[in-house]
Amino acid sequence: PRWNPTPDQIRILEMFYKGGMRTPNAEQIEHITAQLRQYGKIEGKNVFYWFQ
Repeated sequence: PRWNPTPDQIRILEMFYKGGMRTPNAEQIEHITAQLRQYGKIEGKNVFYWFQ
């Protein structure tokens, strides 16, 4: 099934993006994923693809 980010997850991802993040490295992806997991199901690859 396709990943559907929650409004909270989108808000946080956009915050990182507005902060200048464009291609997060593996460590950053891990960090962001851990943060977003509090708001719903998410995997590192979801974060990776969102930034593509």
